[in-house]
Amino acid sequence: MKKTQQKTPKGDDKAWLKWGYVGIALLIAVAMVGTYFAPVFGSSQKAQIGNNAAIGYTIRGEDGRPIITTDQNLFSSEYEKGNLVLLTRGLTMPVGGLVSGENVATLPVEYPPDFGDFGLLGFETNAISEGLVGMRPGEVKVVSFSYGENNLEMNLSQEDVDGIGLNFTERQVGDVVALGLTTSPDISMGNDTATPALRFGKVIEKTADSLTIVYRYGSAEITLNSITG
Repeated sequence: MKKTQQKTPKGDDKAWLKWGYVGIALLIAVAMVGTYFAPVFGSSQKAQIGNNAAIGYTIRGEDGRPIITTDQNLFSSEYEKGNLVLLTRGLTMPVGGLVSGENVATLPVEYPPDFGDFGLLGFETNAISEGLVGMRPGEVKVVSFSYGENNLEMNLSQEDVDGIGLNFTERQVGDVVALGLTTSPDISMGNDTATPALRFGKVIEKTADSLTIVYRYGSAEITLNSITG
């Protein structure tokens, strides 16, 4: 496990969220960000493998809480409740395309400002891509994420936790933290050329000298806006 430098989003003073980076050796990022297209309602065309699809989406945690969304109404509603949800723009991705489960897709965050990029893993992008097959423009579908034998948990020693700025003493079970996923297999500490993609994790266990953090998600609600190709 490699560690990158701590980063705190400007203007965010929520006490429950402490920012830290944990470098995770992963493969080269998959570029998936595209232009957001308006839905074409009433079309009889169905998305087929080999097409490209412009989509809107909401990623939710295992507890159903929205984490990142293209839906400005949902974003505003959650913001008014005091919940931190990331706002992003739509993306374009291949229909039925598969990548390695460890690949990272970096998605831009529109708000909060200066947050950085958000990271989705290949397990998640594959589920979304496969779920698009057979959808018509304007259709909405919820797809669940499955990680197989990879439970996406990490166990950090007290030294590791303090080293990335999470403050072991203050961290408690249930706390939400932000983790940085490196987009290359081997990132040296202090490598300024690496741009991590942030991902939310939750503390699920704390012992006298370690923390266990899970960073898997529950589902994606996707809206097919248009089909090309």
